[in-house]
Amino acid sequence: MHIIGRFPLFYSYIGYGLCGSIVMYLIYWFRHGSYPYAFWLYFLLSIVVEFAVLVEISDHLFEPFPAIRQLGRALTISISFGLGVVYILPTILYSSGRHNALLGFALRASLTKAAIIGALLLAARHYGLRLEKNVAGLILGFSIYLGVNIVNFSAEQIFSHLYARILWVMSPIAYTLCLTVWLIALWDFVPVPGTSTMSPVSRRDSEAVPFELARFNNELSKLLNK
Repeated sequence: MHIIGRFPLFYSYIGYGLCGSIVMYLIYWFRHGSYPYAFWLYFLLSIVVEFAVLVEISDHLFEPFPAIRQLGRALTISISFGLGVVYILPTILYSSGRHNALLGFALRASLTKAAIIGALLLAARHYGLRLEKNVAGLILGFSIYLGVNIVNFSAEQIFSHLYARILWVMSPIAYTLCLTVWLIALWDFVPVPGTSTMSPVSRRDSEAVPFELARFNNELSKLLNK
């Protein structure tokens, strides 16, 4: 149970997927006529809920620095929302057909998530932040899932007639691979050494984080506490 408390957003997303799958099976067997509408609604909601995984990754990446962690979460949510309005939503509003609109939405959402993961990894590399085994597994599994989806949805848009039947097979395969990586990565919980009582200097020494990052965390903490 401790690991669930450590990754609340991630396990909320997993719970959503489990409950949603059960509901979809029930609708398929008992209200088959409503299944297409329910499927597309669940599909769209799943694309939005997946952004919670990015927020979880950002939280753990900047965990040694509470103030920067809050800022990272705010930036991740803001970027996700901003790109959603400017880059993703127009595919729904201005597409000629529902099928193309939904797949275009899924493709752009996957590209947006991949860009956010890339930005988080660049920040981790630039500041020398250590990736714990569990967090690295989250990133790897989600990256595999997004990468397959990007290729999958792009191929469907280019070769729509040839790829139509393959499309709905590849996405479940990608998600299964993602879940397998997550299962392996989170099977053994790797606790993060306590950082709440560490000074900025000791954090810098133990994690090789530049002094400027620790100083920025202190200044941001003072600003947030005003």
